[in-house]
Amino acid sequence: MPLVSDVKSKPLSHSNSRSIGIWMSVEGRRPFQPVRVLVSNEALSRLDPTNVRDLYAALEIFHRFRSLVETAASRKFDSHGFDAEKYEGMPAVRLTTDDLT
Repeated sequence: MPLVSDVKSKPLSHSNSRSIGIWMSVEGRRPFQPVRVLVSNEALSRLDPTNVRDLYAALEIFHRFRSLVETAASRKFDSHGFDAEKYEGMPAVRLTTDDLT
């Protein structure tokens, strides 16, 4: 089952993991199954290498490429499922540079 976007989910910085996170959900799962998607700042900077590498730039890049990030998260979830490590007790999918190429 693919992941679906939550358009209400605002991207937030996760300074401990140097990533930007949003919520998505597993399509058709009952009860509702939220999934935390974390994309590394490094992966975001590779999407636009001309941009400065700071939090503001990471959020700006995320907004421009949100659709690509969500598609990559769904693809990774379909092929690998949830990450072994949870996010605050919730299922998570972490994206790196390899996942966005």
